Amino acid sequence: MRNQLFLYLSCCLLWVACTPNNKEIAPSDIEKFNPESSDSKQPKGTAQFIDSVFEFGNITDGDVVQHTFRFKNIGKGPLTIAKVSASCGCTTPEWTEEVIPAGGEGKVVATFDSKGRGGVDNPLVEKNIDVQFENATNEFMLLVFKAHIKSTQNEHDNH
Repeated sequence: MRNQLFLYLSCCLLWVACTPNNKEIAPSDIEKFNPESSDSKQPKGTAQFIDSVFEFGNITDGDVVQHTFRFKNIGKGPLTIAKVSASCGCTTPEWTEEVIPAGGEGKVVATFDSKGRGGVDNPLVEKNIDVQFENATNEFMLLVFKAHIKSTQNEHDNH
């Protein structure tokens, strides 16, 4: 008797699980359960940098210099910095990792190690930092800094 009851209950569960559900899915349900489709309707942020190009001027080979690129979110929604990458290993970027609300401020800090980059003719060196945003009207920003790097050997040769 116990085996028959178990078999009967198993068949009932299987029948309920296999019964087709003919309910139509409403578009609002799709948006509610699919964040990618509703994402386009959320307000986006807009990063507006105070400066996107900075000149350190004259520095000496081996100097480590730093500049903070600041921006304000002038959009209607929050934004985040998704990725930051420097054009070479001599530059180390740091950035605001928190969500930046509308009206909020963020930053990208560039630290540049000029060791081995100088020359006798005081060459102009230009480096880039690529910034990618999420939920922003401007998804990409290029930050640039420049410096004339004087060689330390040039000073020793003159003595």
